[in-house]
Formats: sequence, C-alpha cells, structure tokens
Amino acid sequence: LVHLDQMISNFADLGIIILMMIAGLECNFKEVTKHLKAASIIAVGGVVLPLTAFWCLGMALQQTTQEAILWGVIFSATSVSITVAVLQEMGKLKTTAGAIILGAAVVDDVISIILLSAFSSIYTSKSTNLLVIIGLQLIYVALVYVMFKWLVPEIIKIVIHFQSLSLTITVGLLICFGMAELAELCHLSSVLGAFVAGVSLARTPVKRDISKQIEILGSSFLIPFFFVSIGLELKLITNWHGVLIVVLMTIIAVLTKWIGCGVGAKLCQIDFKDANVIGIGMISRGEMALIVAQVAISSHLLSSELYSEIILVIILTTVISPILLKYVLVKW
Repeated sequence: LVHLDQMISNFADLGIIILMMIAGLECNFKEVTKHLKAASIIAVGGVVLPLTAFWCLGMALQQTTQEAILWGVIFSATSVSITVAVLQEMGKLKTTAGAIILGAAVVDDVISIILLSAFSSIYTSKSTNLLVIIGLQLIYVALVYVMFKWLVPEIIKIVIHFQSLSLTITVGLLICFGMAELAELCHLSSVLGAFVAGVSLARTPVKRDISKQIEILGSSFLIPFFFVSIGLELKLITNWHGVLIVVLMTIIAVLTKWIGCGVGAKLCQIDFKDANVIGIGMISRGEMALIVAQVAISSHLLSSELYSEIILVIILTTVISPILLKYVLVKW
C-alpha cells in the first residue's frame, strides 16, 4: 500500500535530524565530566572491538572494504534509552555503574557520529580536493566552538526577552537545521550538525521548553517517517543463509560491546560486578545504529544486499540487552 518515495525520504531525513537534536538536548554533560576518564576509556573499548570484528566479518563475507568498515561504524553505536529504563526500575540508575553507562554512551555516540562523518567525507567527496575538505571541516570545528561558547547563549538571551515560546522553538529549529546544513556543506554528516545544535541548546536556560516541544513535534510527525522508511527498506529473510548471518552478527554484536566495554571498565579499576553491568548496559544499539544505517543507505554508502539482516541484528541487540541486564542485576 505504501512505497518509499521522495516525499517519505525527505520527511525521514528531517526525522533523523530532529531525533539527533533530541539526543543532543538529552546529553547530561555533568555526568560525562564527572566520570570523563572512565567513560572515555570504556567508550573507546566499545568502539574499537566492534569496528575491528565487523570489518573482519565483512571481509570474510566478501564485502567491499567500504561496506566492511561501515558495518563496524554501525555496530559501534550505542543506545541506552532502554538500559536507563531498566536501571531506573531496579533503583540502580544513580549508582557508579549507572552514571558511567550514561557518560560512556554519550562519548560513544559522539565517536560514532564523528566516524560516520569522516567516512562520508572520504567516500562521497572523491572529486573534491582533500585539503579543501580538511580546511572546511576545521572551519566547522571552529564554528562549533564559537557556537558553544558565545553564539547560541547570546542568541537565546535575546530570545528570552520576548517571552514567546513559539519564537524560542522556531529559533531552536533554525539553529538545528542551520548547523545540519553547514555540516553537509563542509562534507560532514547532517546528523553531526543536529547533534551539536542540541548539545549547544542543552546548555541554555530554555533547554526544557525546547526539548519538550521538539519531542512533541518529532514523535507526532517527523520521527515516525524515519522508522517507516526503515521498515519499507526491509525484506523478509526467507533463507538459511540470511538466518545464519543474523545469528553470527548478533553474537558478534553482543560480545564485542560486552567484552570491549567490560575490559575498558576493568582497566579503570572498576570491580567485576559493575564492569559486567556496564558491558551489558552498552550492548543495545537502538536508534543510534538505525540512524547510522539509514544515513549510510540513503547516501549510497551501503548496498541494500544485507540491509534487512543488519536492521534485524540492531533490533535483537536492543531486545537482548535489557533481558541480560535485568538477569545480572537480580542475580547479584
């Protein structure tokens, strides 16, 4: 009844941008800075191991180097929205493990977004001089610093004077779409720009107002288009070859995050129980991996050959993580 046409694709792209803006708005940088060293080491462990393992798997399955690396980028992402719900339900969210999971997830997401942007730059800008690309990206980094430090806070100060909620939301959206468009012009991914805009707005007094209204706009209109577009890309897996790939990918996806983040936690001298909880809590790929996969396929960086299998593995990790986490928390 419904086919993936240009209109749905355009709305899906807007949905991704809004979703990343919300992710930026929800970043709790107080928690990140509180356990910055541990969170960074754990996040790096949870990125390097999946990146390496999925690159090896991609090459073993005779994928191109580009696609093999991209598999690693997709499964480097982490989403802890369900993990946070489980920790909150079990009264463990405010423990050391809970705080570190939140911090590590933010660092992990930032690394994944940067990897996606770097990947896009390398493989979609072959006709452009590499020095020009690097120069534009350095300008963008400088602009991000100016935004964080002065530009967004000053703009919001002016907006607050008008005491208009609609104006506040409009300006917030303009900042988001402006940064997303500038990221594209600098050969980076628009999701990076949207995330940066969200983080910048999260440090202002209007964070709560913008977050609440943007979530209503996103969840009631634009974000469903993103999830619908993913569903429309899927094909039913009807052969044993596809099932075996899903099983193999799921095992690798679970173990690489569990071991990578768990070992990272042990290196930070965190006890075995908390290291295990952190490793399991970081398994879920959720919407972050879905965003990376969707951006990759819409940018023609990823073929549709094993797209259905990849999406199914992302869903399975999102289901497996809370089940394992609840078991470990109840047992210990």
